[in-house]
Amino acid sequence: MKIILPDRLRALRGTMSQSDFAAKIGVKQTSYSSWERGIKDPAAQTVAQIASTFGVSADWLLGLSDLPPAPSPPDRSAELKREIEAILKKY
Repeated sequence: MKIILPDRLRALRGTMSQSDFAAKIGVKQTSYSSWERGIKDPAAQTVAQIASTFGVSADWLLGLSDLPPAPSPPDRSAELKREIEAILKKY
């Protein structure tokens, strides 16, 4: 688990900062950092939270499965915000 988990966490985090990733799953950045560096392992409940939050299986996260996670839908929030603002300007 120590070999694969840090790599899978980094893959999930992508370009997100460690602080932002940690906040998203409700843990301290220092805890998350120790998992990503392979120093410590998250509790089973935390693994379940990470898997649920990011739409992956705990098996994939822990290296028990090589099935890749489904791709995330593109973030359209900025585009939708512009469309809403354009509509509001009309009224």
